[in-house]
Amino acid sequence: MSFLVKAKLVEPTPDSEAEMLPPMTAVEDVATDAYVPPQTLPDIPESGEIPVDIPFDTLYEQAGMPPSPFPAEKLLRLLDGLRSMDATTRKAAVLAMDAADENWSIVDPVQDARRKIAALTAYRQGLSEQLASVAQQAGDQIANGKHALENSVAEIRAQIAQLEQLLEREIARSAQEITAIEGGQRAAREAVAREQRRLDQEIERLGEIPAGYGDPVATHHEPQ
Repeated sequence: MSFLVKAKLVEPTPDSEAEMLPPMTAVEDVATDAYVPPQTLPDIPESGEIPVDIPFDTLYEQAGMPPSPFPAEKLLRLLDGLRSMDATTRKAAVLAMDAADENWSIVDPVQDARRKIAALTAYRQGLSEQLASVAQQAGDQIANGKHALENSVAEIRAQIAQLEQLLEREIARSAQEITAIEGGQRAAREAVAREQRRLDQEIERLGEIPAGYGDPVATHHEPQ
């Protein structure tokens, strides 16, 4: 930053004197630098709840990333201060700082950025896999729920069919009982009617005597 201020490429700020950047090799050389991906990937919880807003530092720590002599975020802050420059001038300024300072190298933030990109990409893929797992689990639960519902519906319908058969039997039994009772009442009425007719006939037959002969006492004292 002091170099940029002296070269009149940036305006001095209170932070520019306190924050010095580590030396850079050419960016073209860094592009071919071999990169060893992290041995472990960020942890993905096995619960159904998908985590969000986990700090990046936590993800990097979970990925087992080694500390960088010059973190990528520090270079990003420097680049933010050079946004007013065109891309060529900005790159030249960064490489000039790399050449002027032996305490750091452009390899450090580039490797750090690559490792962090790999860690975040792996974690992003893990989130996709977890989402797919959650979706599969939800699909299985829905399928199991539908299967259980179908079984319950079939069982209930079978019970309803049995109850309907029982209802039909009860209705038939009740109808038979009612028919039998009504038949008994009808037979009783007919029997009473027959008995009354028989009695009426006997009453009528016996009635011929009083009707034909009158008062027996009066008839007995009549003159000859």
